[in-house]
Amino acid sequence: MAGCAVLILVLFLGTPLLHVVGTQLVELQPINSGPTVAPLGCHRRVYTYKVTQSDLLGHECWDYVSVWSCWGRCDSSEISDWKFPYKRSFHPVCVHAQRQPAEAILKNCHPEADEGISKYHYMEAVNCHCHTCSTQDTSCEAPANNVLDEGSKAVKVLTLTGADSVDLDY
Repeated sequence: MAGCAVLILVLFLGTPLLHVVGTQLVELQPINSGPTVAPLGCHRRVYTYKVTQSDLLGHECWDYVSVWSCWGRCDSSEISDWKFPYKRSFHPVCVHAQRQPAEAILKNCHPEADEGISKYHYMEAVNCHCHTCSTQDTSCEAPANNVLDEGSKAVKVLTLTGADSVDLDY
């Protein structure tokens, strides 16, 4: 009987994940993506962003898009140094293990906006793990608000390419 209860719990908890993984075209509603409490480790989490796209005439479509991404911390004995001469780091970070393409429909469009800009394409994490950061598909620099880097006001952008991190050279 206890085994049956565990199976039902796994099916109940796994159902939303299977729905998200199988979805190609989704209309996403904004949700709260505030601070989360979690143990040491790497986890999937939903982040919500305001997305705006414009056509060649400047007409815009916008909406809030919720994206599955990776969040967490990974245990390491390495002490990284972001000061010059910037030593190469090999500590594990929380990154996607696999991604999938997704599409959201932006609902708030100018009446004369090109129909094509209402579709927003992006990649989202299917699962996450602790792995050495790869500049092939992730921004591995120090945060833009790093106290040691006061002279730079650069904006760091997370860029994702490819669908599976196993295929990348770490």
